[in-house]
Amino acid sequence: MAPNLPASELAGSVNCQLFHFVLVGSKIWYSGSTSLDAIPYTARYKPILLSQHPDTVLICNANIYNVPELLVKYNVTLETTRKEEVIIHIYKAVGIVETLQELHGEYAFVLVDSNRSYIVRDVMGTRGVSYIQYPSEAGPAAVAFRSSLLTVHDLNKDGQIRHVKPGTLMYHDSNHVWRRKVFGDVYQTPKFARNISTPLSDPPSSGFSQMRLKLRSILRHVVTQRCRSVGNIGLLLSGGLNCMIIGNVLREEQIRGLRTFFLGKKCAHERQSASRGAEVLNAQHHDVIFDEQQAVKDIPKVIALMETYDTSTIRKGLLLYTICKYITERSPVDVLFCGEGLDDVAGSHIYFKQTKNAEEYQRAVEFNLTRYRARDGLDKIASWFGINIVFPFLDPLFASYYLSFSEEDRMPRFGIEKYFLRASLDHSDIISEDFLWRHREDWVDSVSCYDKFWLDKFSKTISSTKVDGERYKEKEKLYSHNTPLTEEEFYYREIFEKTFPDQFSMVPVISRPLLGVGTDPSPRRWPIYTQHLCVDFLKTVRAMI
Repeated sequence: MAPNLPASELAGSVNCQLFHFVLVGSKIWYSGSTSLDAIPYTARYKPILLSQHPDTVLICNANIYNVPELLVKYNVTLETTRKEEVIIHIYKAVGIVETLQELHGEYAFVLVDSNRSYIVRDVMGTRGVSYIQYPSEAGPAAVAFRSSLLTVHDLNKDGQIRHVKPGTLMYHDSNHVWRRKVFGDVYQTPKFARNISTPLSDPPSSGFSQMRLKLRSILRHVVTQRCRSVGNIGLLLSGGLNCMIIGNVLREEQIRGLRTFFLGKKCAHERQSASRGAEVLNAQHHDVIFDEQQAVKDIPKVIALMETYDTSTIRKGLLLYTICKYITERSPVDVLFCGEGLDDVAGSHIYFKQTKNAEEYQRAVEFNLTRYRARDGLDKIASWFGINIVFPFLDPLFASYYLSFSEEDRMPRFGIEKYFLRASLDHSDIISEDFLWRHREDWVDSVSCYDKFWLDKFSKTISSTKVDGERYKEKEKLYSHNTPLTEEEFYYREIFEKTFPDQFSMVPVISRPLLGVGTDPSPRRWPIYTQHLCVDFLKTVRAMI
């Protein structure tokens, strides 16, 4: 018998791109019922059932960007209004492994047919899925799965909660034994690249001019593919390199009614740059004022949604929570572009400047990518508000191509992070040089003024009003795994443990800066931050010409 799933949390979240079901053998259960019509979700997120293939059910949280090409290639006519339906058709034609090689997008899904079941998560891990397998003395074991732990953790009576790792396919064989198979890696060029007209599959070998043209072509492709999303498009904007690359491609695509959003204190030093960027993009700009006192109040909600106690992740989640709340109240935007992920792929966090050689740089990149791909909390925040957030720089096409260049090419040069990418875009129509050669500013840091850092007041408020001093003194005994280093971290951990009891191992490692630059994830709190600001990127580059 399948476990009875609590639906209390779902009643107020019908707009979420989240799923929660129990699989027993080849049957899907919800709240102890086999009736799929009873699932309290909008039609968009109900399981997909087709009259052509009545023995197959698909449940997914997905953005598939090459659906038009796949429909032509496999001669398919959609039966429903759900484009993700194409997954079933391809699966029936070529099987699950080849299907996953064909999909260009962000996805987590469960597919069940008459004799086999699959749980899948995309290569970059931008969509998440968790599961619990229940032991069974006779017959097939029950597996509860969902893209959020908000209710799955309540089921942890006899089973252990686990995340499906990025690029992994889980399946059960005829004996109902669950197995895992890795179907993709961030360093592998995805097979769907062969269907793209621009030659992208091989590392460049014909000189800098040719390889930078390819890189520009890929950047345009991963952004324009996401413009196919039906909806009102918005862009998180600070005026920095990442968001302005996306914004300029959106402008080239003549996206009507583009809206940009900047979040910061009234004195935030990035506010003027964001406003100037919005003018360049001819966008309707929204200045959202950040209140750290309200952010403190939002912490429990954000931790429950993001399912983590990782400091860096929660801080970003608080910013996105504020913006998404603003968007739903004052804007029609339902597709939000975000520049997150580029600095992890490009190895361009400020601390990467401390690497001594190419080997050390590459080790840091690999560790950072592994750590980043384990997190998908930003998607959960946006989904809670009914917003589809997209990350062009976390496209496996861009990531695998960029990582195919040598470590020496990708390392910071002349004190400039992302030098290789910047040089590739120099004198192009994708981005003007005043935005191209700006210093990198961490999103969390960009909220503040130069002389008043919002995290100082934020952390002090937590320390003075939210933390039990006596318990904090016992933090090593209370939390031997990922022991908190500060009262802010301790408060996050306390909330997480109350929300998800005994699930601390879901966060394998806390995100801390590498190479000994500090313990706080914010660059503003590192000694090398001032050195970073002292380098005039544009002046340095022009002096070399």
